[in-house]
Amino acid sequence: MSDAPRKAPARKSAPRPSKALAERLTQLVYDALSDAAETLLGVKGDEFSLRPLNPVRVVVALSGGRDSMALLDVVEKLFHRPRQFLIARVHAVYVNHGLSPNADDWEAHCRAECETRRIPFTPVRVTVRQTGEGVEAAAREVRYRALARFAREEAYDVVLTAHHEDDRIETFLMQWMRGAGPEGLAAFPQTRELVIPGLAASRNAPPLLLVRPWSGVLRADIDRYARSVKLSYVEDESNRSPKYLRNRIRREVVPLLDKIRPGFRQGAARAVSLTAEAAEVLRSVSLDDLARCRDEANPHALRIPALLRLIPARQAWCLRTWMQEEGMQLPNRARLEEGLRQVRQSHADSQLALQVRSKEMRRWGDLLVIRDVSARRSEDTRDAVLVWEGGDTLALPGWNGSLAVIPCLPGECGVSARRLRDGTLEVRARRGAERMKLWPNRPSKYLKDLFAEAGVPAFERADLPLVWLDGELVFTGALGMDIRFCDELAHDDTLVRFEFRSEASLLGAPADRPNLADRPASERRGGR
Repeated sequence: MSDAPRKAPARKSAPRPSKALAERLTQLVYDALSDAAETLLGVKGDEFSLRPLNPVRVVVALSGGRDSMALLDVVEKLFHRPRQFLIARVHAVYVNHGLSPNADDWEAHCRAECETRRIPFTPVRVTVRQTGEGVEAAAREVRYRALARFAREEAYDVVLTAHHEDDRIETFLMQWMRGAGPEGLAAFPQTRELVIPGLAASRNAPPLLLVRPWSGVLRADIDRYARSVKLSYVEDESNRSPKYLRNRIRREVVPLLDKIRPGFRQGAARAVSLTAEAAEVLRSVSLDDLARCRDEANPHALRIPALLRLIPARQAWCLRTWMQEEGMQLPNRARLEEGLRQVRQSHADSQLALQVRSKEMRRWGDLLVIRDVSARRSEDTRDAVLVWEGGDTLALPGWNGSLAVIPCLPGECGVSARRLRDGTLEVRARRGAERMKLWPNRPSKYLKDLFAEAGVPAFERADLPLVWLDGELVFTGALGMDIRFCDELAHDDTLVRFEFRSEASLLGAPADRPNLADRPASERRGGR
C-alpha cells in the first residue's frame, strides 16, 4: 500500500462577494414575486399550484436613483433569463413630479437605461399640491396614485419599489416622532395591496400588490451591488437638503445612534418587524370585527349596535379598517375619536358627519355609510336655466350628476317634448315647503315626507335637484314626476319623463335611486 499522501477532494470555490450579493438580491426579488403570484392565485401555504400558469406582470417604479436602478438591473436580468416562467412582462414607470429642475434630465436617463435593457418605459407627469403634511407626503401620495392608475389601466399585477432596511428604520423613527400607532411604526411591509382612496378598481378585479423585495437589505449592500456592476444613476439634490425630516434623520440621527450603539440597525430592524407582526395581528382582529359589523343587506355599511358592542379600542380599529376597505383617507386620531363619540351619541341622520377629502362618513338610521362628496356650492350658484335640444341627457353643473330624458311608455306620466324645448326649464335647489303629487287618488305631500317614504337619507336630500318647467315643479330627483303638471299626448308630439343619474357613490355603488313614483307600493317607506 502506497504511503503517498492523498489529495483532498476538490472543493467548489465559494462565489465571489459581488456574485454572492447579486445572487442574494436576485433571489429576494424572485421569492417576493413568487409569493405575490401565489397571493394573486389565491394559493396559501403548501397547496399545490402550477406557478407557470400564473406569471406576474410587473411595474418597476423607477426614479433613476441608485436603489431603483439596481432593482431595474436585477429585474431585467431575471426577466430575460432563459426559460423563466415567473414574470410575464415588465414595464418601468418614472413619475415626474416636476419638483426638481433636473426632473426632465432624470426622465431622459431612465428612458435611455430602459432602452438599453429592452424594457418598456413610460413617464407619467403629475402635479404636486402641497398639503398640511408637507411636500414629501404630497409627492408620495400622487406618486403612488400615478403608479396604481397606470398598473390598473395597463393590467399589471405588481408594483415593485426599491425600499430597503435603512428606509424602514428611518420611517420608523419619523413615525415614532409623530406619535404613530402600530401600523405607522411598522413602517411598511414587504407586500401589501395597493389601495388608493378615490381610485376604485373594476368589480371583481384581482388585487394590485405593492412589493418591496429588498425591505430587509441594507443600503450599503445595494450600493456595493451598484458599484460592482458599474450602474449609471442620478443623484437627487433634495436628498441632501436639511429641510426634509428624513434627510436629517439619515444624516444626523442614524450616525449618532450608530456611534452610541454600533450595530443598532439589527436591533431596530427586529423592533420594526415585531411591531409589524403586532399590527398584522391587530388588523386580523379588526377584519373579523368588521365582518361581524357589516350589514347583511348593505355589506358596505356598518351596523352601529354591533360596532358599539366592541370595546372602545376595537371600535376604533374596526372603523379604521372599514374606512380603508371603502377607500376613505384615514382621519387623525383626534378626529376618529370625535367620530366615534358622534356615533355613540347621535340619533338622527343629519347629526353625524366625518369628512376627509372627497369622502365622508354618515349615520343612516342604525347604519354607518361612506359616500362621495364634492365641494358644496351655494343654492344660488346651483340654480340654472337649462336648454334641452332633443338629447337623452341634460348636464346639471354643480349637482354631481345628470338628468336623463326618457320617452314615456303608454300610460306613463310625462311632459310634452315640444313644451320642454320651447318653455322655461330650470333646475333649482330645495328651499323648503315644496309639495308634489306622485300618484292619482292620493294627496300631495311635502318633499320631506316623500323623501322619508323613498328611504332617502337626510344628508342626501340637499343634493337632489328640483326641475321646474314654466314655473311649475315637475320633477324631483329620487321622487319622480308630479302628475298634476304632466301633459296629454298630442298626435304630433311625444311625452318624456326624467330620472336623476348621480355620479356620487353610496354603499359602494352609484347613488342612483329609482323614482319613488315608479316603485311598487310594497317597496315604499324604505327609509330607516
